[in-house]
Amino acid sequence: MKKIFAALLACAMTLSLAACSNGSPTPGASSSGGSSTAGSGDQDFAFEKPVTVVVPFKAGSATDNQIRLMQSDLEDALGTTLVIVNSEGGSGTIGTTDYLNSYQPDGYTILYSLATPIVYKPLSGDTAYTYDDLRGVALTSSQPMYLILADTSPFQSAQEVLDYIKSNPGEFTYANVGNGGNGHLAFASFLMGEALEATSVPYTGGTADCYTAMMGGEVDAAVYGEADLLARPECHGVINLGSKSTVESLVDIPTLADLGYEGYETNNMAGFFYHKNVPDAAATAFESAVESVLTDESFVTRATEAGFVPYFASGTKLDEMAHQAMETSQPVIDSLG
Repeated sequence: MKKIFAALLACAMTLSLAACSNGSPTPGASSSGGSSTAGSGDQDFAFEKPVTVVVPFKAGSATDNQIRLMQSDLEDALGTTLVIVNSEGGSGTIGTTDYLNSYQPDGYTILYSLATPIVYKPLSGDTAYTYDDLRGVALTSSQPMYLILADTSPFQSAQEVLDYIKSNPGEFTYANVGNGGNGHLAFASFLMGEALEATSVPYTGGTADCYTAMMGGEVDAAVYGEADLLARPECHGVINLGSKSTVESLVDIPTLADLGYEGYETNNMAGFFYHKNVPDAAATAFESAVESVLTDESFVTRATEAGFVPYFASGTKLDEMAHQAMETSQPVIDSLG
């Protein structure tokens, strides 16, 4: 069982560009294999009115913080205003459904989201949409997932957490943004592969709710991505569930591989998605604008200091990553029930 889930997890859950191509861009670097490059095709579609950005998580979540960090720079690159609309609930599925059903596919409304409601939730059959109702526009980040503890937690090391879980099956609780989502799968797949038991506690309002629950003592820990960890005071990462961090303040947090558990590596991603029927010219123009922002040295420095490490890839690459993850994640989700 361990080897099966380890193999599945390594392939399915690591949403890194290395899993989908032989040449992976580095954070802040341009993708060489995308559908367009900066400046190409943007003359074909001019954004002549404000663009609405639907964020399927609440204000203050990591996803919301990221788009607001990009907002001013993207407005300059697009030549128009961005209107951010938070449509929370259902681990992001409510806002995603609202985006698909309530707006015209004319290029003037775009979705900015994590992978959970876009890639994973449809696999469980809980949504009326599938990924194929969307199209990737641009990847903006790809960061490790972490098991997070409040600074006041009685557990202060990875080994203490693991020893407790081994000695008290099912008693350790961890918050996440929804069963079947990236945060849940990141830890649950490791637990299942190692025949360990802990209790998932989903909070569909987003990572802000997970943080509040953890700090209030409702749960022992939380699972979310690097941007959230950097943005949240009074807590710390105890286990890196993904690839080794490139952030200086986080490099000492042990990965599962460091702890002797090979084959488990889960990174989180965020990006822009359009309705599948949006004109190609609009998608190309928006992708080009995102690339120009995320590869600008001053923005990369400013964003990184705020806890958002930019990681650009094209819409074509984003679609490849999503379909690869869906194909190999389905068995894991089915086994988790």
